[in-house]
Amino acid sequence: MQSISIQIQPEFLANFDRTAFLAQVRAVGRAPEIDEFTEKGKTYLSYTFFTEFPKALWQDLQKALYQHAEYSTVIAPISIAACEDESHPQGYFLLHHFDSTENVDSL
Repeated sequence: MQSISIQIQPEFLANFDRTAFLAQVRAVGRAPEIDEFTEKGKTYLSYTFFTEFPKALWQDLQKALYQHAEYSTVIAPISIAACEDESHPQGYFLLHHFDSTENVDSL
């Protein structure tokens, strides 16, 4: 089983609408595991979706979030998305990064 995680960056948590995010991903038909933790004084929030079909799930998440006509302007500048994959040299594929100059992978 693989997973795709979407992490909200710490500096944006105060204004991040968790309810709106969950409403957007309802279209995907999956409930994410929610993990909130503090490390070195910064709080991180991650939504993890487990799947046996990461490519199909990523396509669905892109439609619901990153390619959505309205919501993409909310989520794209504040998040990182990655697919955990032990066969990849880094252990994950970087699928989206809030910094558009970062190189991202494709599934």
